[in-house]
Amino acid sequence: MAKCSTDTCCLTLPLRLEKWQEDRLAKRFEIARQIYNTMVRAELKKLRAMEQSEPYKANQEKIQALDWKTQADKQALKALYKERDKLLRDGGFSEYGFKSDIKNYYKHFNNNIGSSVAVHGIAPQVWAAFEKMLFKKEGKKVHFKKKGDIHSLRGYSVTGKSGGVEIIFRETYIEWKGLKLPLKLSPDNIYETQMLSYRVKYVRLLRKPGKRKDRWYAQLSLEGKPVIKYNPKTGEVRHPIGKGAVGLDIGPQTLAYSAATGADLVELANQVQNVEQEKRRLQRKLDRSRRATNPGNYADDGTIRRGIALTHNKSKRYLRTQQELKYLQHQQAEIRKRQHTELANHLLSLGDCFYVEKMVWTSLTHRAKETEISEKTGKIKRKKRFGKSVANKAPATLIGILQRKSAALGIPGVIEVPTSVKASQYNHQSGTYTPKPLSQRWNNMPDGERIQRDLYSAFLLQHYDPQTNTFDANSLHQDYPQFVQYHHDAVLRLYAMPKTPSSMGIKRSLR
Repeated sequence: MAKCSTDTCCLTLPLRLEKWQEDRLAKRFEIARQIYNTMVRAELKKLRAMEQSEPYKANQEKIQALDWKTQADKQALKALYKERDKLLRDGGFSEYGFKSDIKNYYKHFNNNIGSSVAVHGIAPQVWAAFEKMLFKKEGKKVHFKKKGDIHSLRGYSVTGKSGGVEIIFRETYIEWKGLKLPLKLSPDNIYETQMLSYRVKYVRLLRKPGKRKDRWYAQLSLEGKPVIKYNPKTGEVRHPIGKGAVGLDIGPQTLAYSAATGADLVELANQVQNVEQEKRRLQRKLDRSRRATNPGNYADDGTIRRGIALTHNKSKRYLRTQQELKYLQHQQAEIRKRQHTELANHLLSLGDCFYVEKMVWTSLTHRAKETEISEKTGKIKRKKRFGKSVANKAPATLIGILQRKSAALGIPGVIEVPTSVKASQYNHQSGTYTPKPLSQRWNNMPDGERIQRDLYSAFLLQHYDPQTNTFDANSLHQDYPQFVQYHHDAVLRLYAMPKTPSSMGIKRSLR
């Protein structure tokens, strides 16, 4: 079935539920989790049978026999992987195949979960997990869902229907198999009123952690582009869109940008606190509680006993602490998303075309493969790289938000520049490329100026020419004096920042 090609935007509204309604929703989400796990078990069994088939084993033997170094081997490897993918898809490993298979599992729960939610809400989640492992190489195995791990469910939409055929939008409430879930609406909110005038394609129910209990929301997928927000007092556009090119040099923790109207170096999501110590404290508390309520699971030396049926008793205090830990992590994610959205709105006010070097962030999170010895101490260097920084700051999320906003506004948006342009090595005054170690944070220019490395890279990317895959030398020389002034102002602002844990990272980049 072809996917809808019309514009889509989302509006998330809280649900105003009574206790029995929350319990009923929690029950249905738990049933969805059981269907998910049952299907994962069945698909893994089918995958093991596929791996034992003669054509698949012959294909794998050919792949392992290749040297992978010569160009001929690379071409042969590509053909073998295409053959392998065809074998998997013919064996039913596709989204359509998974939607067809799920009919064997949901019918026992038809009073709570219907075909629409099972086929279009649960099966795609199972397929997404297998697709990452089999075709995208983003995981080594598919995991089962623990209790409470299903966070969203949706159904299928039909043209003319108000938000689907099972989970249905009814103006002031959501209807789902006998449940009427009231929406918390704000009649004075002009943005919300205008968004609700759009046709509802389908409804997704969301569960998010709260401080003491889970919170429930309805996410309406609407047909059309997002409504432009205006200031109710002045009538001006709240987030105006600029014109021109903007260069972005993004790192694991910082973002440098350069535009015709300004340049700056900012820390990504500086309000996201380092909560690792608090998380460790809560996890230790949970471990003590588990050992106290399940003493038979542990041997005298504290290790888990083997060969017995483990118990999983949870006290009320354990459940409260577990909810506190979930809420702590959710709060950090919400703060990070809000700050990324604010930064994306600011960048859109500077220009409508953003040049950023193509980055594979997952490669930066991996540990170093080679063992190195420090020349100063003679000890082995740590192999850890940028995993914790990427997890805390989520730089790829900012680029994704910027891309989605640009697509909704119909502007060029984010353009990825190949790393072959070597923005960190180029000097536009001398026209030469000079490799620099990562620790060298300043560029000594031929005219005597000292320019911060990230800001200068952003300035170069601002003047990237996609037609020639090089930098525009004329515009670089023309705009450089103004950039130097922006650079000095940005550095002064950074030095004037108060000395806080969140600002120390960005100040280290000025050394």
